[in-house]
Amino acid sequence: MRNFKAFIFILFLGAVSTLPVYSNDIYVTQSGAGLNLDIIQDGINNVIGSSSAAVSLIGTSMNYSVTQIGATNVLTSDVEGASASIDMDITGDSNDVVLKCDATGNYSCDNWNVDIDINDSGSATGDSSNIDIDVGTIANSDDSDVTLQILGDSTTANIDIDGASSPVSVTSTGSTNNFQIDVDGNGDSAGHAVTIVHTGSGATYDVVQSGAYDSILNLTVNTAAGAAADVDISQTQ
Repeated sequence: MRNFKAFIFILFLGAVSTLPVYSNDIYVTQSGAGLNLDIIQDGINNVIGSSSAAVSLIGTSMNYSVTQIGATNVLTSDVEGASASIDMDITGDSNDVVLKCDATGNYSCDNWNVDIDINDSGSATGDSSNIDIDVGTIANSDDSDVTLQILGDSTTANIDIDGASSPVSVTSTGSTNNFQIDVDGNGDSAGHAVTIVHTGSGATYDVVQSGAYDSILNLTVNTAAGAAADVDISQTQ
């Protein structure tokens, strides 16, 4: 078994001409079991992977931890393999997060656990975040667990889970937030379970759960007087 452990802390500020340009980019490609990877970025325009060059982690029994502090954070990762623990803490506005498992179909997403927190930092309240989480893109996952906690306005989150025993939990505080959650396949014995707790105004939720039986949804929406919440639920057993 290969054991790879890394801790990265980078702060890079660059200037071009008379206008300040900030760059703080990290790209990682890793293959092998037993990975422990911790990354901390503190600055502006933090990038860990991109749409054209995502962080690629392949193997079993992986621990992947990311902390980004600053504005305009980008975090794009493909994490392929069973028994993965992923913890992402992002502080600041204008975040773009893409996290996928089994985008190639060569590795399973079994026992795949994700915890993503979007936080405020005083004047920066975690606004304008776009979050895309896909688990079991090609082959179904077994025993995945996704937890998303958001503090901020104008957040869009798309969560797509394919597989058995795959609970999803979303806790959101803010306004004008949009959540799309799709849990598909392998129902029965708590195969589908979505929990949403929202405090704020202008919320839109679209929840789709399908498969053989189960389809459990717990939804709590706390809005101010006169505020609107638009909720669409589709459950097929």
